Amino acid sequence: MKAVIKKIEFHKEFETKFGTMYSFFVHYDDKKALYTSKSKDQNKFIEGREAEFSEEKRQYFDSQGKPHDYFVIKPVKISRQSNFGKALVKEKARYSAMAVSYAKDLVVAGKLELGELQTYAWILFECMNEMDKSLEV
Repeated sequence: MKAVIKKIEFHKEFETKFGTMYSFFVHYDDKKALYTSKSKDQNKFIEGREAEFSEEKRQYFDSQGKPHDYFVIKPVKISRQSNFGKALVKEKARYSAMAVSYAKDLVVAGKLELGELQTYAWILFECMNEMDKSLEV
């Protein structure tokens, strides 16, 4: 959801197994929600600016055992990274291993000399890459 942040109030500082955390009350759309940050100078929610976040309703029980609802918000993380580059590198690594293996087979079969292995491995590698590009249509 998106909303304009109307007010930020520091609530408290507390220790967790992840280190010191800081909680804030964030006011928006006539609601008040709790936000927990690793930084006391949090910059995810700024008064007067629109923010995108997820909102989760939670419940706690007071000292008399009476239930109360409250909201917890978390900023939406925008993933700016694609796995395409990693997949491409992995595929090229696979091609290079296959190319060396095929060239090795030609050496074992007596079709190539050992000194020619690297040259023909490169030729096979380039051929596989070009064939792969032609399939992208």
